[in-house]
Amino acid sequence: MNSSENGDMYIHTIVETPVNLTKRQKELLREFEEEGKGAHNPESEGFFSRVKDFLADLKD
Repeated sequence: MNSSENGDMYIHTIVETPVNLTKRQKELLREFEEEGKGAHNPESEGFFSRVKDFLADLKD
């Protein structure tokens, strides 16, 4: 970081997805989705659609 050299940065990220959500947690995720609908970021739209699919799978 504190260098004038350029290079690649590799980051390893672990994302944990909760499986047993409470009714309130689901409600908060839906509110979060609604707030993000105005954003025109294709990556965020993909994320929200995956969360929506994930929640739908939990109902089945």
